This record gives sequence, C-alpha cells and structure tokens, in this order.
Amino acid sequence: MLWTQNAWAHGDNRAAAYQCANGHVLDPQTTRQCPQCGVHDTYALATEAGTFECTRCRHRFIVNA
Repeated sequence: MLWTQNAWAHGDNRAAAYQCANGHVLDPQTTRQCPQCGVHDTYALATEAGTFECTRCRHRFIVNA
C-alpha cells in the first residue's frame, strides 16, 4: 500500500488515501495498520466489533476507538 495525496473523494473535497499497486484506493478511515507486518491493507470484520484482519499476513487485531 502506498500513501497518496488527493486520492479519496469526500464530496467536492479530495483527501489522502492508501492505494495498492493495482490502483485500488482505500479510505484511511476504514483501514488500520497491521501491528504484525506493518501494512495498511486491512479490513474490519463484520462479525467482531473493533476487530481487523490483515490481507497480507492474516493477523487479527483489535482497535480500541
């Protein structure tokens, strides 16, 4: 994942976001950095509140709001 400026649209405004090598853009509000491998390519698990899973190493971790 690469940190890129002006890649995520919020109405008429643009904000920074994470972008993978294939061009997919992730809103930084919906992803967290994996504490095990350091990438930001993670997603929230719908079945476990506050729990994220890394798409690279599959590590699951909890983020306290």
